[in-house]
Amino acid sequence: MSSSSPAEAGPSKPKLGGYDFYHSIGSPKWVVAPMVDQSEMAWRLLSRSPLPPSIAGPSTSVTPASTSKTYHRHPGGAHLCYTPMIHAKVFAQCRPESRGGDGQFNLSFEEEGSSETLAGIEGGDRPLIVQFCGNDPEVLVKAARKVEHRCDAVDINLGCPQGIAKRGNYGAFLQDDWDLIHRIISTLHKNLSIPVTAKFRIFPEMDRTVAYAKMLEDAGAQIITCHGRTREMKGQLTGLADWQAIRAVKQAVKIPVFANGNILYRDDVDRCMEVTGCDGVMTAEGNLSNPAIFLPPDHPHFHPNTVLLARRYLDIVSSLQTPTANSAIKSHLFRLFKPILDQDDDGSLRQYIARSGSGSTTEARVTSFREVVNEIEKRQQPAVDKAGPDWSPPPIDPMTGYRTLPVFSAQPLIRASPISTEIGGNESFVDEESTLNQPSTPPTDPTRVQTPTPSVNGSNININIQVKCPHSDPTPCSAIAASRCSRGLCLLHCRQEGAVEGGMTPSEALAAVSAGLMGMGCEAHESKEAAKRERMAQKRKGRAETKKVVKMRKVMKDGMDEEGIMKVA
Repeated sequence: MSSSSPAEAGPSKPKLGGYDFYHSIGSPKWVVAPMVDQSEMAWRLLSRSPLPPSIAGPSTSVTPASTSKTYHRHPGGAHLCYTPMIHAKVFAQCRPESRGGDGQFNLSFEEEGSSETLAGIEGGDRPLIVQFCGNDPEVLVKAARKVEHRCDAVDINLGCPQGIAKRGNYGAFLQDDWDLIHRIISTLHKNLSIPVTAKFRIFPEMDRTVAYAKMLEDAGAQIITCHGRTREMKGQLTGLADWQAIRAVKQAVKIPVFANGNILYRDDVDRCMEVTGCDGVMTAEGNLSNPAIFLPPDHPHFHPNTVLLARRYLDIVSSLQTPTANSAIKSHLFRLFKPILDQDDDGSLRQYIARSGSGSTTEARVTSFREVVNEIEKRQQPAVDKAGPDWSPPPIDPMTGYRTLPVFSAQPLIRASPISTEIGGNESFVDEESTLNQPSTPPTDPTRVQTPTPSVNGSNININIQVKCPHSDPTPCSAIAASRCSRGLCLLHCRQEGAVEGGMTPSEALAAVSAGLMGMGCEAHESKEAAKRERMAQKRKGRAETKKVVKMRKVMKDGMDEEGIMKVA
């Protein structure tokens, strides 16, 4: 950072704020959330344009009066996307020759944040908001300045409730220090050429939540996103987001507000807008299961075939210069294809996805994933044939709050137990956006989506109990069951069950898993483990490349005289 502090060095020209800024980026209503390892550029482009142009229908464009920019809107596409959460200190300190920064936001290929046509998608990666986490105003400014020419705003993560955020004192754990938050927001507001926004979780007390939102507005936040859950509502304690609290926030501030939580279907998007009165609706889980979630019900490809979506995603990945991590691709395929994977009794499809992605080039990696998609298409074909060419999604069942959809159709992830945000994504920076799936029919009080106790198929869910792994052979397991695990087990016993289903005896399976057998667990476990291995491989590669550059510089330096001229042998 320069010798002058951020507080002394302000932007050179005035910038838009509040609703002027909101309107300048096209007044977005449909928003894709910041999701660790899962809102990467390729997925953002898919979310902006989920269907191939040949079947999507005509696109539209928006040119705000306050700017000469034109924003392209594709059928069913998001109006605004956020990047994955970026650790400000790591990003600010990365050297140009290091891959450290590029892994979170690629600075090399000038595609991320570009408004040029990318992968055939007009409008590219804009409008875009880059999200950072951190607790040092100067470090956050330094990191933000590296991307302020590549995005429309920077967002401060005030919502991550995970242990890593507690240890690092960022995310939702900053909400205990309002003075620090005010300094962070105001410093960024005063020293960046683009606006600052904030995403936060609510407090148990309504008046405190409202006061908190007003403090963010006073500090300089130009848009706030209210995630209607408290900091404690995570993992086995995840419950329904409180739309009444979000509505109270919206009524209390004069800046745009996005609502976050309880979005499974397009129907929920529309209902959330109506109940909360918010300016836009942000979705994470709903988008991951169906990147075409914003398609209107009368569109001929409402709840499209997952193979269609997966192929379009892979087409985008292969068209970009910017690399997409294997861990991200696998996570998306596991999520898109969960309905058919749940019928994969021998675990072969899960293993197929987990082992795909090898190759020294992007095209080689993508080809291996295309082979998986081809195999899944074959598995889905009987269901496609049974549905017939005139199939269309049925309305939501008023008794259950869900749609009954075939395995080939993009659909929300319906769980009979709360989500554990400890599975999936990046282990260190876990997705803060996970929501508990709940019926889409409004409760008695249409302004409050928090009570009664959620119910799936008539069975009440206790959202306050942490469940241990039920495996007890030969002794009771002391580990906690991952609620994203389709078998309801810990990693070890999930893999053991998978090995047994594959033909091993229980004792053989336990021995094999204990010796390191991989690929036999459910998609949630294997996706997480694959992502962990991918991250470690990238770290090793990055360290090796950095050492190579340092060595080369030393060789060059040793070969020069004091005036920087190469010595002649």
